[in-house]
Order: sequence, then C-alpha cells, then structure tokens
Amino acid sequence: MLSRFKQHTKWFFLIVGLLFIQQSFGYKNNLTRPIAGAEGTDARIEEGSLLFQANCASCHALNNKVVGPALAGLVDKYEEDYVWLNSWIKNNQKLIKSGDARANAIYDEYNGAAMNIFENLSDEQITSILMWIDNGGDGDAPVAAVAAGTDAVAPVSDSLFNNINWAIALMVLIVFIIILMIFGILELVSNVTGKEIINWNNINAYMMLVFLVGFFGLSIYEYSIHNQYSLFEIGSASEHGLELDRMMGWTWIATLPVFFITQFLLFFFSFKYRQKPGRKAYFLSHNNNLEYVWTLVPAVVLTILVSGGFKMWNEILRNNDSEDSQNIEVFAYQFGWNARYPGEDGKLGKANYNLINGMNPLGVANKEHASGLINELREDILVMQAGIARIPKELAVLRSGLGGLVDDERESQLRKIATYEDGEVEDDLRLTIRARNTQIERLQGALKIEEGSMFTGEGDDDQIVGEIHLVNNKLVTLKFRARDVIHSAYLPYFRAQMNVVPGLPTEFTFKPIKSTEDMRAMKGDPEFDYYLVCNKICGNAHFNMKMKVVVEDQKSYDKWMNEQAGLFVNKEESNETEKAETESTEGSTETIALN
Repeated sequence: MLSRFKQHTKWFFLIVGLLFIQQSFGYKNNLTRPIAGAEGTDARIEEGSLLFQANCASCHALNNKVVGPALAGLVDKYEEDYVWLNSWIKNNQKLIKSGDARANAIYDEYNGAAMNIFENLSDEQITSILMWIDNGGDGDAPVAAVAAGTDAVAPVSDSLFNNINWAIALMVLIVFIIILMIFGILELVSNVTGKEIINWNNINAYMMLVFLVGFFGLSIYEYSIHNQYSLFEIGSASEHGLELDRMMGWTWIATLPVFFITQFLLFFFSFKYRQKPGRKAYFLSHNNNLEYVWTLVPAVVLTILVSGGFKMWNEILRNNDSEDSQNIEVFAYQFGWNARYPGEDGKLGKANYNLINGMNPLGVANKEHASGLINELREDILVMQAGIARIPKELAVLRSGLGGLVDDERESQLRKIATYEDGEVEDDLRLTIRARNTQIERLQGALKIEEGSMFTGEGDDDQIVGEIHLVNNKLVTLKFRARDVIHSAYLPYFRAQMNVVPGLPTEFTFKPIKSTEDMRAMKGDPEFDYYLVCNKICGNAHFNMKMKVVVEDQKSYDKWMNEQAGLFVNKEESNETEKAETESTEGSTETIALN
C-alpha cells in the first residue's frame, strides 16, 4: 500500500513538474491580433525571439532604453503601419533620405545616430520579430497579468532615490564633522593639561592588526563566494586551454604563499616594532646578501613563468596545423558581431570596407554588387545635393515654428536653427558628398584592375550568419576584422582572446574539445550556451555585444551549414537546387528499394 502511494506520488510530482517547465520556458502566445496580416503562432514567436537576439538585442530591449528606444508597444506607436516599419528596419537611411517625416523625426531625436541596416531580413522575418515584440517577448507572466486585468505595479519615482541618496550623503557629512570636533576637543584638552590623551602609535599599531585580519578574512570570503563562477574549476573547452590552466595553477602556487607571507610580515612588524619610550631603531645601511635574495629569487621565478607563457603564446599564434584548419571570419561593429563562412570552394573571398552597405555588411568583394553600389552612391549624392538646395526653405520653416515654443523645446529649436545658420548642416552634406565621390572613385579603380583583382568570385557563395557553429575536436581559425572602433573578441571557456582592430586583421587558432551538450551536462544547466563577447569597452552598449557559439558533431554542423544561403547566391535558385537534390535523393532511394 505504502509503495503504491509512493509510486503514485512520484508520478503526480513528475507531471506537475513537467507542466511547470512547460509553463516557465515555453513560448506563450498572447497575441490578440494579426501582425502584417499573419496570425501569430508559437513557432513564429520563437523565430522572432531568435532573430531579435541575433540582430536587435545589442541596441534594443523590450522595456528599457539601451542605445535605441524600448520597443514595447512599437506596433501601436506606429499605428500598425507595417509597410513603413518594414522599410525602416530594412534601410532606415534610405527612408530618411527620401524625406519621410516620421523617419527624420526619429533621426533628429537621436542626434543623427544611424540605426543598422537589415536588408538581409525578409518581410516574413521582420513580421516574426514584430510578433515577438507585440507578444511582450516570450509571453511571460507580466503580459498575462495585464490581460487578466491585474493592476500593474507603478514604477518607483527617480526623485525618491535622489532624495534618499542626498539624505545619506548629508548624514555621512554630519558624522564626519562630529568626529573631527571630538578629535579637536581631545587635542585641546591634551594641550591644556600637558598630558597625552590619545596614544596614536598604539592606535595605529592595533589598527594594523585589525586591517591584517580583516583583509585576509575578506579575501578568503570573497574567494569562497565567487569561486563558484571560476572557469578554472570547470576546465577548458579547448585543447590549448588545458595547458593555459596548468600554467595558471603554477602561477597561483608561486604567488599565493608569497602574497600571504609578505602581507602578514608587513602588518605584523608594523605592530610589533611600533615606537615606544626607550626603544631605538636599528640602522642598517644595506646588506648585499639580502639584495641578492630578493632580486634573484623573483627574477628566476618570473623568468620561468614568463618563458612558459611566451612559449605557449608562440605555439598558439604559429600553429603548424593551422593551414589545415577551418577558416571563419568574425566581424565586429558597434554593437554586434557577424560571422562569415566559406562556401563550397572552401575559401573566404576578399573584402573591402568601401563595399559595405546594408546588403553586404562585411564588404565582401563582388563585381555586380560593386557596380550596383556605385549607382546607389550616385543616387545618395543627388539626394544630398537636393538637400543643400532645400536648406533656405528648411531654415525658414524652423524659424516660423519658434512661435509658441517655450523652455527646452524652444532651446532645442534654436540649437537646430543655429546649425543651419552656422553652415554646419551644409558642411556636413558637402563632406558626405565628397566622401561618396571618393568611394565611387575607389570602386571604379578596383573594377578596372585585372591582375590581382579582389573580385575573384571566391566570396560569392560565402555565408554570413548571426551565430558561430564549430565542429568538436576540429581545428578552427577565427579571422577578425572591425568596422569602427577597437573591440576584443573573448571566448572565456575556450581560453581565447584577441583584439579586433579596424584596418589590422588578427586571428586565433584553437581546437574545441567540449561540445555545447558536453558543457551543459558538466554544469548541470540545460540552457547553457557558449558566447563570444566583447572584452573592450567600445561604447554604451558594449555590455550587450555578444554572439552565440555552438560546438557540435560533424553531422549537426553539416545540417546547419546546408540551411545557410550564399551571400550573392539567388535564394530562389538555391531553394530550387536543394529541392532538385532532395527529389534526386528520394528517387535514388526508391530505385534502391525497387531493386
């Protein structure tokens, strides 16, 4: 009877647990309306979540401003104008140049900061992103609570925090003044009576002991708290990282005892040999033997540690097997990453920053794209020349709009008028026209080159993706480029880091030895993923600059690669080719079955 009860109880809790997991981690569909004429489904919302994380999360969040505005309520804000939203997301610069009032208002609101261009996204993909946004993200509890009529919690006013901060600062100041007054009174009493009221030598000496105990105690406590986040305990996910971890271990062994011994002696001797009546310090001008010891011992230890590190770094950068490794380009920009894989030819095509635009974010060399870009740049020049001609009219409109404006709005309008009157607007347009003409000249010159041309066609089938996939136990070389400022590509679990510098290509070769599934099992975290992050402060959204890295077996990797399309390969042709290959495979299977 008891065993049957235990069995039923076990199954009951298992079912409840499964329901809880589904409730907690599933994608809830809270949509109450179609988006761009399409009904929302769990699959579309999930697709939107993945696309948002890959393309938008570095600059936007649902409910908080990051670089760009919070996106909650986006569909209602723009009155369900899906045509305009698609145009803005795909190429906001084109919309701004067309004179669109709404686009220019956003551009002015954010002081001319340009949003990234996403012409690589299809209308269906943008619709999925909008579904995810309108769904309130993955559809967690807050949305359901609002739908059920639950009162939302009012946000705490910022002024409350400011008042509390000022009150604390005032209290600290008062306490500090009181302490100063107490010491002043004691000093006055000492001068009047001629007796020492406070023995500062003893106080300072005992404070040395207190600091020593507190310092060691807090150091050990901090280690006990944060050691759970140490990657050293988990072990490296790359082959070279095992050696780096071993070197790190020897470094701890060499330095930790020295740290504790020297700090103990420093503070203890300060306590023991404090000044006392009748005590005279021993004068020692120098001691050659001591000089030899504390110079040679650290020099030898550091030489051993540094030489081991130099040898290891040299092996990493000059890996003899790197010629047989898989090459993947990683491209950094504020504030995100792109990765480029070679196509069927196994070669990464050449690239140039003059070729970068919305359709070609990495500037991969392609003749047709270069020719089309020249035409696009010429159209931009015509638009900007028309903009220069409109400056007097726009200035008159701004001046006429001053009436009725007060305070900040008036100040903002006056600043905008000043940019027109000072010639700043015209100068910016003329400088941009000059830059566009220079870019056209460079592209035309590159197209004329025959021998050594960058337009070799090797990059036509290159695949640009939003996440990195690696084959477990297979050597890979990541080739880094940057578009704007210095970034730092950091893969903590693989013990890999490399600066990513504009105009200075860098690379790092390593072999992953633990798949994503292996690491999930080791950490006991089914949601774990590797990430490439930026480890150089590159701007205000630096903290959000990351890209997912998947380490898997060859079969899973091949399946993922087959789903990617070449950059300059027609998608329809690619789909027809895949369909033909599938039909051919199915036909072969049927023939084998008949035989």
